[in-house]
Amino acid sequence: MPLDSDFAANIALLRDLDHKIHETLAVVEINAEEIVQLVDTREQILHKLLEAIQARPELKHEQQWQEAVKTTQTVVELMQSKTDELAMALKKYRHGKRSVQQYQKFL
Repeated sequence: MPLDSDFAANIALLRDLDHKIHETLAVVEINAEEIVQLVDTREQILHKLLEAIQARPELKHEQQWQEAVKTTQTVVELMQSKTDELAMALKKYRHGKRSVQQYQKFL
């Protein structure tokens, strides 16, 4: 069964966005605004894809959609991992800042 052209185009856009999200999260200095924009765009595309699937339920069995679902899980896990990593770095930073403040009391 041939895919709907809009559905296929949205799957391709989703794949491109996933690649950009992975690249953006891989750098040392994360640009939060860029991540938010990419995730918002990804969410809009997912809504379009879900609407297409509601209109044509057979699309949910397509390999491209199944891959998109798996990729979504991977992106969520990657973002959670990066969030946890940043939270730990922030915790260490705050602890270090408090230590410096304690030492400054003695100066």
